Amino acid sequence: MNLKASNLVVGHSPERVLLGPLDHAWKAGGMHLVLGGNGSGKSTLLRTLVQAHPALSGEVSMSDGKQKLRPKERATWTKAIAFVSSRPPQQVGLTVKEVWALSGNPSEVEDWHPDLMGLAAFRLSELSDGQAQQVMVARAMLQSNRWLVLDEPTAFLDVQAQRRLWSMLDGHVARGGGVLMATHDLWGVERWSEAQFEATLALSSLTMIRRGNLRALPLNSSKEDLSELLA
Repeated sequence: MNLKASNLVVGHSPERVLLGPLDHAWKAGGMHLVLGGNGSGKSTLLRTLVQAHPALSGEVSMSDGKQKLRPKERATWTKAIAFVSSRPPQQVGLTVKEVWALSGNPSEVEDWHPDLMGLAAFRLSELSDGQAQQVMVARAMLQSNRWLVLDEPTAFLDVQAQRRLWSMLDGHVARGGGVLMATHDLWGVERWSEAQFEATLALSSLTMIRRGNLRALPLNSSKEDLSELLA
């Protein structure tokens, strides 16, 4: 199901509008990357879409042309969309396996990221930020096979871990799920787009928040061009 914003206004108050009114659809089966400077509204947009932050006005929904799913259908909505914040939880006494078990079958993680299984017995509070962030992305994938919404998931990761995380997300997209991600990882954006088939690129998007709206960018934009746009 496509994720859709209809006449959506995003911000902290009527006096502090960050985005909108926004009419935009993100296609299922695609990777949707959102760029923008600090304070541009990336995090607030994502949190509004997953209902972790109230919209000032407008509507968020999912639709496949036949069915329409709205956030008020809470049980169904939370299984259809999972959110990973920019900072992993720090004070969690559960083990990694217990965290995963809250959202699904932990053994499935082995298919996506075998190295993470070595952390299964550790408590989340014992992990580095980078390790914990990968664990939380895997948890989101267990929660929803439809939409993953991620806020700067590679921020704490080294280069090798960044590549593995992109690979996990690529697998989710290949299985028909959608990814909506705010990122500053311009190297990752460039590598991902260069490796994709046209069919995936046709469902995907690259946008930048500029002056309260989403501006579409070519998916084949180089990291140098993107860096210049963001400067």
